Amino acid sequence: MKIEKALIIDEPWISKIMNGTKIWEMRKTSAKQRGWIGLIKKGSGHVVGVARMIGADGPLSDQKMIDNADKHHIPSDTFLTGKFSKHRHAWIMSNAVRLHRPVHYQHKSGAVIWVALDQHVSEALANDEAVKAIA
Repeated sequence: MKIEKALIIDEPWISKIMNGTKIWEMRKTSAKQRGWIGLIKKGSGHVVGVARMIGADGPLSDQKMIDNADKHHIPSDTFLTGKFSKHRHAWIMSNAVRLHRPVHYQHKSGAVIWVALDQHVSEALANDEAVKAIA
């Protein structure tokens, strides 16, 4: 499996994705990306997991957000009027796993959502035991 892109995700969301309880990463826009991606813990300088991005849905109505709280884990007061009120696009994840060893990557200036991974990082991800187990 070759992983060339990684998504930057803050806590507590990234941990919820890697432990399988959160399968929708909510964002302000839709995404065309599909397939295996790296998961970067925001501010860490490391790819800490991988997941398969299988789709996107949105923008979602208030009711659809409420009905799917088990998939995105955002409290209703936060997505109705708070910090995440504009995060109405679900980026749908599956098969997420935490790496046995986080992989350091070079964070390029301007990378806010997606990071293009160099060949060294892609190879390190492919060789991680957790990734081999799901490949």
